Amino acid sequence: MNLKERLAQIEAELRSIHEDAGDEALTAEAQERWDALSAERSDVRSAIAKDEERRALARDLATRPANVESGDGTRGAPAVHIKRDPYKVLEDRSGMSGSEYRKALVDANLRSIEGKIDGGDNEAHYERLLKRHASDTAWAANLLARSRPEYESGWAKLMAGRSELLTAEERAAIAVGTNTQGGYLVPTHLDPSLILTNAGSSNVMRGLARVVTLTGGANVWHGVTTAGVTASWDAELTEVSDDSPSVGSASIPVRSAKALVSASIEAFEDIANLGPDVLMLFADARDRLEGAAHMTGSGSGQPTGIFTALDANTNVEITSTTAATIGEVDIHAVYRSVGQRWRGKGTWVMNPLYSLAIKRLGTAVSSSYSGDLTTPVSDRILGRPVVESDDAPNTQTTTALDNEIVFGDFSNYVIVDKPGSTSVEFIPHLFNTANNLPDGRRAWYMHFRTGAGSVNDSAFRLLQDKTSA
Repeated sequence: MNLKERLAQIEAELRSIHEDAGDEALTAEAQERWDALSAERSDVRSAIAKDEERRALARDLATRPANVESGDGTRGAPAVHIKRDPYKVLEDRSGMSGSEYRKALVDANLRSIEGKIDGGDNEAHYERLLKRHASDTAWAANLLARSRPEYESGWAKLMAGRSELLTAEERAAIAVGTNTQGGYLVPTHLDPSLILTNAGSSNVMRGLARVVTLTGGANVWHGVTTAGVTASWDAELTEVSDDSPSVGSASIPVRSAKALVSASIEAFEDIANLGPDVLMLFADARDRLEGAAHMTGSGSGQPTGIFTALDANTNVEITSTTAATIGEVDIHAVYRSVGQRWRGKGTWVMNPLYSLAIKRLGTAVSSSYSGDLTTPVSDRILGRPVVESDDAPNTQTTTALDNEIVFGDFSNYVIVDKPGSTSVEFIPHLFNTANNLPDGRRAWYMHFRTGAGSVNDSAFRLLQDKTSA
């Protein structure tokens, strides 16, 4: 066994001891083993460094001519820049308190993805997630381990069906990303559940809703709802009334979503870096799947869409005056019905079918729309922003109360994410259903979890089309 293979074994065992301990102090036996491994690791790394230094010197000497004239001695020493190893905290946590360890993990994670995440918004979003969940040190340590270059290169080989090419370092690194289903968690900087997908996204709800995150084994987000405190005018030296609000509970479960992409064996042979390309397709598929669910998801085995949630609550529904027609009076009724505390932060969400119908109101009394086809639809109605989505309902049957437009404060619609939980499994052979024999295809199987739903229907109003039946 060479020195690098032994180093990989030592670091894998150190990582295992650390993960088993979690936030607890090491047992005496574990501490003794930790100290022995740490000492051996230092010796091995020193031996590797000396060996590499010797080899580098030998290569340098081999390139020099036999006789060299001495210089004038005026050349200055080269500048030396020392960059701290961000992964050191995974192997050595000695002497750190709990808060110091959490801070070190956050700092190491941020340094490990420098230059890997595009866009300032993505970097800021990633930093917020780290600081929000810093207390979950196992989660943060796992993200850091999946930022290692060895993890990324090992993952790429596994996604190409080349596990036999894994080095000892890659095998040790990839072990931290194996989930309970046998898939491999995506390298940190490529994980679509960690990186924003707003640019070019059709999922407009992510820019409007309140987004919360869960780590660890939690599968349900729990929150509270309240109508707020009602103050009162009380005379001097009189007993104040009890204005405590009634508090309700709100819970949103996370749902499982999956996708599979297959490719022929020939495609594997002809196309390099097929794995990262497929990951981009998975991210786009996730974006489109969520976009539709956030509008009209049934809530059964999938997120509950905003139109679905409000359609189940007759107290927040407004019926149009005329069937198959949106009138100015309907727009005013919806706007006026939303409570003042939410109206000032409200947004209109609708399918382009209805924004165009509103544009056709033209120059009706007190309307400010133009029938000119060269002008765009209005980006504001009654001073509040308008957001279009092709995923919103677009059906007018005149025989049912069809959902048309939602207006309200979308901070009361909550999206629940599980950051860092996207896993991809490589399937070396698919079997045809005809005779249950391989047909020359391989595949990638992706799995992630998310949830969504309204936590306060009163903050919205839903315009529905009047029936003519």
